[in-house]
Amino acid sequence: MEKMEIVAQLSALAQPTRLEIFLAIARAADGITSSEVAEQTDTMPNNASVHLSVLRNAGLVSSTKEGRSVTYRAKRDALRSLVAFLLRAAG
Repeated sequence: MEKMEIVAQLSALAQPTRLEIFLAIARAADGITSSEVAEQTDTMPNNASVHLSVLRNAGLVSSTKEGRSVTYRAKRDALRSLVAFLLRAAG
């Protein structure tokens, strides 16, 4: 895993609202729509969209457009790689 990728992922998760959004996505086994994310995290839809974009660009979530809605899923492999890196770095 590249250092820039790690920095992007840690940076994305360092913002409290984004962390809350990521956790909501990670808990949704079958994915969650952007409107459900906004509702569950009490975030305005436009703000949620910006946070979702940051998480997607950091490689932590994937998105699938289904009609007019977009479903987000946690990229568990990316999360496992990030956790493994941190564990190795901690010795």
